[in-house]
Amino acid sequence: MSGIERDQRPEPDAAKAVNLYCMASMIADEASETGYAEFARALEDALSGFLASLPREAQGAALRLSYEMALGGAGAEPPRLRLVHSRD
Repeated sequence: MSGIERDQRPEPDAAKAVNLYCMASMIADEASETGYAEFARALEDALSGFLASLPREAQGAALRLSYEMALGGAGAEPPRLRLVHSRD
């Protein structure tokens, strides 16, 4: 299969659902920031139901990706914890 054929394959349904969730969450966030609180709330309610209908793996991917997008791609990973042991 050539590179062109691979690029033209349709995305799996789970990936499409994750992308759709992320795009809609960005719209809800923008609506909230620009003063359309009722519209944002309605979108968030719809997104909650949509997220619940997704398989568990897709839910995790959607939440992780939307979180990273909200952070703007900077520092999306939580800081690593260093365990310190004291003998006192």
